[in-house]
Amino acid sequence: MRTEVDYGRRLRKLRKGLLAAGLSGVTIVPGPNMRYFTGVDSLMLERPFMLLIPSEGDVHLVAPTLESGPYRDSPTPIKVHEWTDFEGPGRAISSAAKGAGVKGKWGFEGKVPFLYLDRLMKGAAAKAVEAEAVLQGLRETKDEAEVGFLKEAGAILSRAFEGFPGLIREGASELEVARAAADMIYEKGATKVDDMLVQSGAMAADPHHLPSPRKIARGESVVIDVGATYRGYYADVTRTFCIGPSAEFERVYARVLEAEEAAVAAAGAGVRVGSVDSAAREVLKEVGMGGNFFHRTGHGLGLEVHEAPYIIEGGTEKLGANMCFTVEPGAYFRGKLGVRIEDDVLIEGKKGVAITDTPKDLGWWK
Repeated sequence: MRTEVDYGRRLRKLRKGLLAAGLSGVTIVPGPNMRYFTGVDSLMLERPFMLLIPSEGDVHLVAPTLESGPYRDSPTPIKVHEWTDFEGPGRAISSAAKGAGVKGKWGFEGKVPFLYLDRLMKGAAAKAVEAEAVLQGLRETKDEAEVGFLKEAGAILSRAFEGFPGLIREGASELEVARAAADMIYEKGATKVDDMLVQSGAMAADPHHLPSPRKIARGESVVIDVGATYRGYYADVTRTFCIGPSAEFERVYARVLEAEEAAVAAAGAGVRVGSVDSAAREVLKEVGMGGNFFHRTGHGLGLEVHEAPYIIEGGTEKLGANMCFTVEPGAYFRGKLGVRIEDDVLIEGKKGVAITDTPKDLGWWK
């Protein structure tokens, strides 16, 4: 498995996509896209900071001087236009726009702040066009290095989850479990842990409920949903636990597990995302839980925890080799309980293969 990233190949593929979309270039900002093309990870703050990639010619960067250093050593050759707080960004933006040839239909990633866009487009003979389809379409098919990072992220998070049953006890708060779980994931080798959700009892019926001081009681469902990275690439896993017996929980859990396994089995090259979603959704509809599953079945994984492809009801996009995404059906009963089970799936060749392997049979945590 190659672990070296071919940034030149990424840039060539982007330019091919820009030309096919009729765009003369694209502006991206600090975050996953900039890291994807430069190998440098930066925060996007209030200072104008953007990468201009024309369909032909040199790549140009507008950056505050205090942020510009790592980009001079980027594996992607970049002409850096830096600016200080004293002088302001005007000259650097103008110089970069001229050097990149900002004209015609010029693309912007969706996260570009209006302040950045407005300053760049002043005086530029160009029309601003959204370029998310080009950028997401490029990133959703992973290269060999990315596949390796995703598999390692999945292995790290899977190993950590196996230790979570020891953290869940009657009287422990959601926040206490969340902190201890995060520490355990770091100990297994994660680069970053975020999107940590611990949801108990009635709180588990709200899929994005954040950890609270609420204490866990016997007979309650406890959902733990975590995103964690290795070398910048995300794994995202959910398991649902229960302390003590609960016939209602066991009934719901069995059906959600069946739905999750059906969706994983349905995934493959050439399969529409809507068909994967349907495989999970139909299982729950058959037992009267269709209305209790009110979110999509999954989302893509990569440098972002949510990216293309999106596994949505009725979706027509076809899956292809080296796409990676979650499968995470759930059933939620307001004021009572919630159950969600999630694994990460990679299309290897023609088949969808789970790259997370934490146990999920009912009661495995006992």
